[in-house]
Amino acid sequence: MFNLFSFRTMAIIKRELKAQVMTKMFIFTTIFIPMIMFGLIGLQTYMMSYEGKKDTLVEIVAQNEAFVPLLKKAYETDDEINRNRFKVNVSSKNSDDFKNYLQSQKKSILSGQLNGLFFIPEGDKFDKKIEYYSKNPKNNSITLKIRKLINGALVEAHFSGTPVSEQDIQFARKGTELANFKVTEKDELEKDNYGAYILAGILAFLLYMSLIMIGMQMLRAVVEEKENRVVEVLLSSVHATELMTAKIIATTCAGLLQIMIWMLPFLVVSLTSILVLPEKFQFTITLFQIIYFVINYGIGLITFLGLYAAVGAIFDNMTEAQQGAMPIMFLILVPFYICFSMMNNPTNTIAEVSSMVPFASIIVMPVRMAIVDVPLWQVAFASLINLGTLAFIFSFVGKIYRVGILKTGKRPQWKEIYRWARD
Repeated sequence: MFNLFSFRTMAIIKRELKAQVMTKMFIFTTIFIPMIMFGLIGLQTYMMSYEGKKDTLVEIVAQNEAFVPLLKKAYETDDEINRNRFKVNVSSKNSDDFKNYLQSQKKSILSGQLNGLFFIPEGDKFDKKIEYYSKNPKNNSITLKIRKLINGALVEAHFSGTPVSEQDIQFARKGTELANFKVTEKDELEKDNYGAYILAGILAFLLYMSLIMIGMQMLRAVVEEKENRVVEVLLSSVHATELMTAKIIATTCAGLLQIMIWMLPFLVVSLTSILVLPEKFQFTITLFQIIYFVINYGIGLITFLGLYAAVGAIFDNMTEAQQGAMPIMFLILVPFYICFSMMNNPTNTIAEVSSMVPFASIIVMPVRMAIVDVPLWQVAFASLINLGTLAFIFSFVGKIYRVGILKTGKRPQWKEIYRWARD
């Protein structure tokens, strides 16, 4: 008989905690990963706003000569186009002349001297078809601005000669401005912004990275102890299940400490006014969400660490163990990708179902809660699912670890591993 929480187990937990927490790598990742993470967000924001080199040269060729002065007027009066960044040449050519002109400009386009060439064919009164030729036609920093400029000229040409005022034409040129408001049970309406999606992406990344990183750490530790025969010395004093339990508890405690430190900036930003983010990046995270996130993470970490420990006990070397751990990595990777499907529609069926499915729920539910209001019964059901998954996993993981940790030599077949779990 053995006691999972005997003094021997506690001694191993202390040993493992000291070995994991009091290391330079743990301190480095705990302190610098949030800084790196926020730095990457800042870098991504900068890269998305970066529009390339100055003096971008663009040509607009209209088949209808009447468009030329309208295009020049639209360019000169467009405040959004930076004159130091965009230089727009406007001309008129018929369809055949344009084909020859395009061939003559091909060398300039390929060399980057000419960044883009737009052609406005002459269609009917209600036609807005535009052709675009470029070495990089997916450069939205050019196409979005020039299309808006051309659209303004087309609108003015469309209403030319009609009893429509300049103010009406300016109104027709404008796009719509959408203000999003989140309707909740509260009396006050909340203005929606990008903050919730940024928070959801960060939470998904933290869960994915932490589960993979700490899981591989557990896998490596078990395989190394088996390879170096250290485990045989340890098992002379403790039961195999006590050893596995102690390692999982110690690693989970270290992981929880790390994730709570990582969550502190979000708690400070959300619940205090110490750091005020720009309005479009502001987010709200409740104390309940943080508590659920930490508890859910702890349950998920114990579950996956049990699987990683079992895989590490099966194999004799790290190469084979990594191959054997691939299915576990997919259990983490697939929910991580599902989280990104919520960026377009947080209430899609796949996200809703996967937030209450074993393994996937551990990652998807906290991310879903960051974007939309999730019914309390779904949160409770997901928690029960996760606890049930944990109990089910440990009903056979301990058996596999107990037998496999002392097996060396020939790699066991899956039928044999199934027999270990069944017995």
